Amino acid sequence: MGTAERRQRERGQRRRQIVDAARSLFRDRGYEGTTMPSVAAAAELATGTLYLYFPSKQALYAELLHEGYALLERRLREAVARESTPRARAEALVDAFLAFAREHPDSFDILFFILREHGRGIEELRQGEDFLRRLAAGQDACKRIATEVLGACLPDLPADEVTRRVEAVWSMLAGVVLYFRRDEAEVYEPTADAARRVILDGALLEG
Repeated sequence: MGTAERRQRERGQRRRQIVDAARSLFRDRGYEGTTMPSVAAAAELATGTLYLYFPSKQALYAELLHEGYALLERRLREAVARESTPRARAEALVDAFLAFAREHPDSFDILFFILREHGRGIEELRQGEDFLRRLAAGQDACKRIATEVLGACLPDLPADEVTRRVEAVWSMLAGVVLYFRRDEAEVYEPTADAARRVILDGALLEG
């Protein structure tokens, strides 16, 4: 391995250290409570080195947002692709969403819950151009999958009603996770399963 290739690999590993450290800190401390020096310390780097990779906390959060939605989109697509009927694909979509929340709680909080915080920093983040672009792109990519699946289940339903149902399902699933995400598995799992049935039955009604 040449010097340039080794440096590139080291840079990639360091960037991964930063992203992993930041993800945990944002979930544990929230957006306001996380600072660039705290991320640098968690990643075992000098603060100056951190700024070589991410120029601001906003940029670092936007990267986590992009990464989280990319992972969720991949999980949804893979789940849907394994099924052959419209109903089975709808069930797989819901299951994949809930599984993502269970298996990647840090990423899920970054996508859905931290943005509910209040404070000057979070307001500045919400107004950031790069943040808004990545948020919209990530959400749209995931919701397009849901729209395709629901539209196939209900081919006679008007497109605008399909869109409304996708928004409703998306919000209800996030709400289930928000309400129970701190509970033990024996509490969360049966409740999530009941919510899954209710959500699917409601979303797939013909009229």
